[in-house]
This record gives sequence, C-alpha cells and structure tokens, in this order.
Amino acid sequence: MINKDYLKNLNDAQKEAVLHLDGPLLIVAGAGSGKTKVLTSRIANIIKEKKAFPNQILAVTFTNKAAKEMQNRVSKILGSTAVGLSWLGTFHSICAKLLRKHASAANLNSNFTIIDTDDQIRLIKNICKAENIDIKQLSPRFILAIIDRWKNKGFYPNEVVINKKDLYEKTILPLYKTYQQKLTDLNSCDFGDLILHAVKILEFNTDIREIYSKNFKYILVDEYQDTNFIQSKWLNLLSGKNKNICCVGDDDQSIYSWRGAEIKNFLEFDKVYENTKVIRLEQNYRSSQNILSVASDLISNNQNRVGKTLITTMEEGDPVQLNCFKNGKDEAIGISDEIEKKINKKFSYNNIAILVRAIFQTREFEERFLKIGMPYRILGGTKFYERAEIKDCVAYLRLIHQEKDDLAFERIVNNPKRSIGDSTLKNS
Repeated sequence: MINKDYLKNLNDAQKEAVLHLDGPLLIVAGAGSGKTKVLTSRIANIIKEKKAFPNQILAVTFTNKAAKEMQNRVSKILGSTAVGLSWLGTFHSICAKLLRKHASAANLNSNFTIIDTDDQIRLIKNICKAENIDIKQLSPRFILAIIDRWKNKGFYPNEVVINKKDLYEKTILPLYKTYQQKLTDLNSCDFGDLILHAVKILEFNTDIREIYSKNFKYILVDEYQDTNFIQSKWLNLLSGKNKNICCVGDDDQSIYSWRGAEIKNFLEFDKVYENTKVIRLEQNYRSSQNILSVASDLISNNQNRVGKTLITTMEEGDPVQLNCFKNGKDEAIGISDEIEKKINKKFSYNNIAILVRAIFQTREFEERFLKIGMPYRILGGTKFYERAEIKDCVAYLRLIHQEKDDLAFERIVNNPKRSIGDSTLKNS
C-alpha cells in the first residue's frame, strides 16, 4: 500500500525535483537540504505514476549505509511494492551483480572472489619478490595507488600510456600486467575491477549494453560530485537509451579529488547530457543561520562552483568560534574547560560531540577526560570485517568456495600454527 502523503512535506523546489520525470536532471543540493527525502520521494513517484516498475529503476549511492537508509525510506512510502528495487545499492555492489551475470565476458567465473586491501598488498609483495623489486624502495601501497589510478581512468594494462615525467610508472606498468593476470588466474578481482570490468563489458558488448540501457528507464545517483571518470562513464553507458538520469550532489562538498573524484563530472553535467534541467535545493533544515553564513562566506572563495544561496528557518544560533592552540594537549584542556564551565550547564554530555580528523587524535582528549573525571565515549576503531580473526574465518570460507584462491590459502595454511614454514610451502 503506497503512502500518498509523500509529497505533502516537500518544499516547492523539492516537489519540482520529485515531479520532473522527463530527461536529464541535475539537483544541486546544499548541505542539510533534504536530498535523501527528494531521491526516495522521486522513486516513489516514478512507481506510483506507473512510469517504471521497481526493477527498472537504478538507484546508486556511495556507501552501504546510504543505500540501506534509502531502501528503508522508500519502504516506508511504498510498503511491499519496494521489495522489487533490486538495483538499489552502491556502485560496487551493483557492478558486482552485473559482473557475476556476465563474468565470462571478463574472463572470470561467476563465483569470482573480491579481494580486500590486505590481499592486494600480499599479492603485490609476492610479485615484487619474484621480480626482485625491493618493497622498501617501492612500497606495495604506492604501487596499488598507481594501479588504482589507472583503473579509475578506465585503463587495462595494455591501454596505459606511460607518463614520461613520472619516474615510477615505467617500473609499475609490468607489475600491473602481472597483477591483473594473477587476479584472472585466481578467479578474483579487486574493487577497482568491479567497475572497470563492468564498463568494458558494456562498452564492447552492444547486446549486453542494450539490455541494461533499455531496462533502466530511470537512473538516480547520490553524491554525484564524488564520482570519478570510470563511474561517470558507466552511468553514461547505462543511460544511453532512455536519458532519464537524475544526479544529486553539491559541488561545495567535493572533497575526494585525492581519491580520483572529478568535480567536472558535476560542473559539466549539462554539457554531457543535452536539455538538462537544473534545480537548486537551498532550504537548509540542519544548521543555524550563523553556521550557514560562515560556511557560505568561506566556500564562496572557490572558483569552480555552480553556486547557491542557503537559507534556514532555524534561529541565528550562537556565533561560530575559532580557537587556536599551541598543541594537542592545550587543545584538550581548552575544550574540556569549555565543556565544564559552559556547555554542560545547558546540555547533557550525550549532546556534545568532538570531531577529529584521525582516531589517534583522540588520545590527548582521553587522557584529559580521565584526569578530570569527565565521562566520554569513543566511536570508531577497527571495523568488524577488518579484525584478524574474522579475516581468518572468511579466508577458510573463501577456500571452501573456491579452491584456486591462493591468497586465502596463504593466510590460513599456518593459522593456527602448524609448523609450516616458507621452505615447506616452496617445496610443496
């Protein structure tokens, strides 16, 4: 049963974005402007207006958390109808699904393994050892970063054109060729391969591209400002038939250029997709006016941006303060004093958050809070699937599932200890 009230709580700009269903659409969504609500309401409206069946809608996010939230919100509106949204997920999960259906086109079997960073490093170390390359001089992580950059640009090893100004590319290209061949031999791929293989399959197999391009009557993309070249190309190939692609993002929140994200995908969207409609979501529901004003004044110094004016219905709020400290210890003392003397008189400790750039920076705060007896909680740390014992269990399961998985075998062959050394492995 569809909840028909999904349009009632939308402002005019949000409603326009939800109801515009013909042709390319770029939604410039400022921070806290309700973009997830717009995306989910748009999906509901497409289905309610019988413009497409749920399995004809491709909805792409960057994180599993965002995908799950979108699925839950759509389910609240559509009820049991939302079950058919089989193409709602992250770039990697959807490409993995597509790749398993057409694995043979990428010289893989459908039960291929997706290796993580640890397995990638181990594989590169083995290749370097065989090629007599000193990993102290050329770090495996650096090698993988270059390989990942090539994959984000859409290059298989035989398509790479070496940058003569880069001293390392000439050395790394043969490693990339060996690395890619090893992955094929192991019936495995890394995360970069998921999208790269999917793009190559669509690019060189017209019949397969026709199936998906025809099926996806509507494509919706979240956080479009963070897409890289290969992700943008994938979307372009899939939207070729119906042209109903809706991308939501904020050029002011583009922070992943170091990871290959290209802001020009967002800025040049209307040049790539003809007759694009641009809608700006400028009503902020999250922050006070003082916060918005400071953020807007700061970001206005950026040169390449679409531009927007954020407004809020909230109060002005307290002024934003910038405090400078000599070191981390002084910062921890200053912030704890601020909490003790002012903030906790108005709010409980549960309403106070301290954000840090990296987890190691919490140490100074922990030491200070312990010293003065202030209660605190650290959020974050090692993820479940990154814990050593979980990786070991998964390696056993991978080996049962696929006997050619040498990387999984290397991890568990002597775990728990079985007195099996390198010499035994070499001679076996």
